Amino acid sequence: MGSISESPTKSILSNPFRTRILAGEICAVMSVKIVQCNEIAMMCKMAGIHGMFIDMEHSTYSFSQVAQLILACNYVGVSPIVRSPSKSHWHISRILDAWAAAVIVPHVDSVQEVRDIVRFAKYAPLGARGCANNQPILGFRTMEVETQNKILNRETMLIPMIETPAAVELADEFFAVDGVDRVLIGSNDLCTDLGIPGQYDNPLYQDAVTKIVLAGKKAGKPVGIGGIGGRLDLLEKWFAMGASWSLSGGDGSMLQAGMKNIGKTYDDINRRVKQA
Repeated sequence: MGSISESPTKSILSNPFRTRILAGEICAVMSVKIVQCNEIAMMCKMAGIHGMFIDMEHSTYSFSQVAQLILACNYVGVSPIVRSPSKSHWHISRILDAWAAAVIVPHVDSVQEVRDIVRFAKYAPLGARGCANNQPILGFRTMEVETQNKILNRETMLIPMIETPAAVELADEFFAVDGVDRVLIGSNDLCTDLGIPGQYDNPLYQDAVTKIVLAGKKAGKPVGIGGIGGRLDLLEKWFAMGASWSLSGGDGSMLQAGMKNIGKTYDDINRRVKQA
């Protein structure tokens, strides 16, 4: 695979999710928590979807299954974005060691928790992540630790989730922590904590999202919006304000929608045939 001394950064495969949002482009991200086959990565690629959100919080995926999905994404050119099942360091670091382009951490509610996950996800001097060489993200090459740590701190992304009213009020402080690359808004948990579950048109929810999006724009850190993939009207409004990505659709809902369409089509055919 060549010498690492030629160009260390060339050993990192493409990360189209990071590239697009840093260029100010809007990026669609597909959520998976049911499909376990690696073919789903190529399907995303062929559909023009640049990131795949692998959900470990709301699925039964094992680490082994997640690692294989991550590898498949990287080799076809789709960014693997993995939601950790917890804020624990042994979850965050193992996800990154498996070659994830980004780790998303749910239920981050305080500035101290943000600092903690930076310590778990980033190498020194930003954090205290344990060093391991021969990493898949670097083509399993051995390289100087200082060089490796610098590259991975820059190229891999840490994304805390804002999902509670208390965290919304701390948005500016979250973005100000060095090592936080982006933020993802968890719409459903946020609405539930606001006492308005599922009410995406409620001003309480919309004002909260607007506050976070504008805080991210001010800090120069792109914001993603989860939970409202079907509300393109709201997404486009916040994209125009400065948000740049969303959890755009899920494997289960897409399969169910397709199957329902087939079922309805055949019911319609059956009805017409009987009436003829």
